[in-house]
Amino acid sequence: MHISSALGGGTDAALRAPSAWCGVATVPAMAWLSSRWLGRETAGWTAWLAAFSPFLVWYSQEARSYSMLILAVCVSGALMLELARLASRRAAALYGASAATGLLAAPAFALVLPLHLRWWLADPAQRRRRLLIAGAGAAGLALMALPWVRTFVTTWDWSRLHPGHVAGAEEMPLRGPITFHAGGFPYVFYTFMVGYTFGPSPRELRADPTFSVLRHHVPEIAAVALLGAGIALVGLGALSRRRRLWDAALWIGVPALIVTWFAVSNFKVFHPRYFATALPMVLMVAAAALADLGARGRALLGAPLALLWAVSLAHYYAWPSYGKEDMRSAGRRVSELARADERVLSVNATDLMQYYYDGPARLEPFWLGVAADSTKLEREFDRTLTDVPAAWVVLSRPEDLDPAGRFARLMDRRTEAADRIVFEGVRVWHVRRSPVPREN
Repeated sequence: MHISSALGGGTDAALRAPSAWCGVATVPAMAWLSSRWLGRETAGWTAWLAAFSPFLVWYSQEARSYSMLILAVCVSGALMLELARLASRRAAALYGASAATGLLAAPAFALVLPLHLRWWLADPAQRRRRLLIAGAGAAGLALMALPWVRTFVTTWDWSRLHPGHVAGAEEMPLRGPITFHAGGFPYVFYTFMVGYTFGPSPRELRADPTFSVLRHHVPEIAAVALLGAGIALVGLGALSRRRRLWDAALWIGVPALIVTWFAVSNFKVFHPRYFATALPMVLMVAAAALADLGARGRALLGAPLALLWAVSLAHYYAWPSYGKEDMRSAGRRVSELARADERVLSVNATDLMQYYYDGPARLEPFWLGVAADSTKLEREFDRTLTDVPAAWVVLSRPEDLDPAGRFARLMDRRTEAADRIVFEGVRVWHVRRSPVPREN
């Protein structure tokens, strides 16, 4: 991203280009992995599924590392299967490079290493020797992960993972008391099937912690559940015939245990992207199902899947309500309107505002956590206006820290309708030092 943005001038396209390149490369890489893990007959179907998967499209267009992570999982997996069959120095060097790339792209890559160890130790005659080699490889990967050590130590509160840990009143929760929900696992497979842009949108789910919003999407959810059950039934049978069921269980089981443990301990939030290392396996299971069926069976499973994906991708590209928050429009509009003697307050998503805002007024973050106390909220907000005549307030994603909506109500009370601008997922207020009187 550093090189791409330097060459492309720091534009959105330049920042997202590496993810897009990795997403494109994932198509042949996943087909390669599928041919080694399940057989050449599955490679073509895997390539088609990888090319149009809404989940992969989503992360191939973000300025984040998940696209590179998935690519590294595919490449390293194919290389490990080759290395386990024929232990050559070339394959070992290539595997080490791909595994190190995955680990540096995202620490979640470590979730797939137990599966690689299973493949590497599959031959009982060489197990002792291969254990020593695996230990040396683990030491090498640990050395490559050194750039992450400072982040590991300083960013996360490791004491939360202690089995006897009890959260005190002073301990700041991540997003509410806990981020794990019983519906988390079905939602992971739901997003693997159709992405985030079919049925309930992420914004709807964040805004409604009771999940009553699901009642409005029963047909879509039922269609995905029915089709997913059919693909899983046929796909697991295909895995069983190829003796790969234990591989699949380990592939999804390790992330499930660790991500759940982190979420229950309030150490890390529960999110489908942390299961991204298992996505290739899920798509390959679907590919094995299509490969093993006849033409009629493929039509019964493939045609509905293609239809759901077409709708999901149409939502992604054409329906703003399914997109991410429109911080770009908000930042540019505020840049045009803000005066040098005013203040711009970014409430959540401050990094995005820093990227998109280019106006004369000073940009400052405002922590929404104070919204839990209405008196403190008003006092802290008034303090930000003591030396300026007015402020532009940009708010996004208030659900975690302010589920009651106190901050938005305060801004509405202090402004008139003409001083409010609404973008997709973002609200902007122009608040003056002298509050607007309340109407009786």
